[in-house]
Amino acid sequence: MLKEFAVDPQVIASSFETCRYLISQFGADKGRLISKYPKSWKRMAIDAANTLPDGLKKERVVEYLNGLNNEWLTLIASNRAYAAHGDSWLDNARAAHVVKPFDAIICDQDDQPNRLIDTNACDESNQLFAANRICAVNRHANDLAQVATLLLQNCRVIRFIDPYFNPRHSRWRNPLAAMLALLPDITKVRCEYHFCERDELPPIEQLARDLGQRALIPQGGALRLVCWREKDGGERFHRRYLLTENAGLGYEGGLDESIGADQTTDVSLLDRRHHSDRWAEYNLDAQTYELAEPVFALDADGNISLE
Repeated sequence: MLKEFAVDPQVIASSFETCRYLISQFGADKGRLISKYPKSWKRMAIDAANTLPDGLKKERVVEYLNGLNNEWLTLIASNRAYAAHGDSWLDNARAAHVVKPFDAIICDQDDQPNRLIDTNACDESNQLFAANRICAVNRHANDLAQVATLLLQNCRVIRFIDPYFNPRHSRWRNPLAAMLALLPDITKVRCEYHFCERDELPPIEQLARDLGQRALIPQGGALRLVCWREKDGGERFHRRYLLTENAGLGYEGGLDESIGADQTTDVSLLDRRHHSDRWAEYNLDAQTYELAEPVFALDADGNISLE
């Protein structure tokens, strides 16, 4: 669903038209993300842009490159070795691709059998470049988590949203554990689970104590439980999402796995405006719903604190 592309920094910075077009084709809402390969990729691209002739368009290229990831997930960590600094970027990218494949490498060559595509081939008619914005995913814990891998590996805040969340049942615990396990460093991520008040749920503090016995949260991490109440005549709390601070997925069937049945759920990418609206609904000071109980935080050792 989300594709990771290596993009030659010299190519993306080769002209204002090329830079503007390529950047317009990337972002979490487009299903395509640029791999930060190597870690200094952004600096390499800006350095390449600075060699362009002076003038407004040169400044615009640098502006476009500087703006990557300021508001929306576009550039992601690569976690691949850039072993031969004396070789060209493309030689390094091809070597890295052998070890851990990219979905494609955008460069100044077109060799699609080897997943090399040039900018002229970067359109939706090219299967290497095209990306699905919605797909059917098996309702198994690992599948529900894997479709969100690139979001989970590139976030600082994550909000799991499912009105029917009940951590007393494994069908909700298993996907949550699988998703938390994909975070590269949970100590750097604020994790929240938002759900709706229901008669069958015990008090949130008791839920936290029950969940704390499951050894579900990786060491160093914490999970905040946020229980909301619908307002009379207000918005229904029904939608299910995985939201990060700069991207999001909608899970049509929920964040729970199916038990005793082989089922799928539609998972879709959120566009920027829709993400912004939904993200704001779950801020603790938002007015769409009202907090039913105080927010409790649970750490990996089962310790509970009131926030």
